[in-house]
Amino acid sequence: MADTIKKALIVDDEESLREIITEVLSMLEIESIVAENGQQAIELAEQHKENVDLFLIDLFMPNMSGQETFAKLNELIPNKTVIFMSGFDRSNTSLAGEMPPNQYFLKKPFGIMELKDLVASIM
Repeated sequence: MADTIKKALIVDDEESLREIITEVLSMLEIESIVAENGQQAIELAEQHKENVDLFLIDLFMPNMSGQETFAKLNELIPNKTVIFMSGFDRSNTSLAGEMPPNQYFLKKPFGIMELKDLVASIM
C-alpha cells in the first residue's frame, strides 16, 4: 500500500461519476487522471506510469471490462491499489469471495463521504 497517494486514474464510462470522484479526490489533495473506457485508461497509464498511485475502475463498461482493464494496467504499473466500483453487489460479480490485498470494492451509488473515507483509509 502506498503511504501517500498523489495521483489516481479514474476509469468509468459515466461522465458525472468521473467528475464527482475527481472532486472527492481533490479534497484529499489527490490529482485525477480520467478515462471513459479501458483503452483510454491504458493510453493514459502509459503516459503517466511513473506517477499513478491508485486506480478507481468501474467493473462493467462497454468494450473492455473493469477487470480486463485492471489486468492491463497492472502490467504497465504493477502493485498499485485498485478500487473496483459497480452497481451490482460484490457477491454478484466476478469479485465474489476474498479480495486480494490492495483491492477494494465500492458499491454504486456511493456517497461522497463513503468514497472519501475509503480512500483516506487506504492512504
